[in-house]
Amino acid sequence: MDFTAYMSHSLNKSEIADLCNRLNENPTSFPLLQAFIDELLPFNPRKIEKEWHVDFDYIGGTTILAGPCGISLTLSENVCYFHHYLRWRQFLINPDLQIMLRKVCYELREIFNASFVIYVPDNAARESAIMDFIWEGENRDIDYMREWLLVNCGPPKNKIVHIYKKLVDSWESDGYYIDYFQDREKLLKTSAIDKSR
Repeated sequence: MDFTAYMSHSLNKSEIADLCNRLNENPTSFPLLQAFIDELLPFNPRKIEKEWHVDFDYIGGTTILAGPCGISLTLSENVCYFHHYLRWRQFLINPDLQIMLRKVCYELREIFNASFVIYVPDNAARESAIMDFIWEGENRDIDYMREWLLVNCGPPKNKIVHIYKKLVDSWESDGYYIDYFQDREKLLKTSAIDKSR
């Protein structure tokens, strides 16, 4: 299971292309995203793609905005699906990684003018089914996804770590979290990697 996050957006193709250009030409305008990339660069191969690029004819009528270090933003008409290869389990239980990814999601939320972000794993959990709603034929909005989760999976967890369910010899992902960033001031002041831990 990998990390995924969903949020609304209303950018057209021209605005997506402009965003891609701004990400390449002025990455310091996106300090939280750039800090995430800088943190991951040492662990990625030397020949890694360091430029952002856009593909307007991606799977199922979506557009993909792909960046350095495995950052992938798949955009339907109404929703941005942020996918990264960092493991879902680590996001749930590793406070440093959780802070880092939440900061990126906070900045993406600001870029896209979204009201909230939904965290679910990319597969192997009931909640992962919301991915089906971004493709052609469905193309639902974020409010539809939130309502679907509420009806089919119950209310969101109160804390991200509550999604992690320890079993005798393994674990499972049980639930989802909706981030309204009510703790944004504290989050933005927190170092992603706390050296005191």
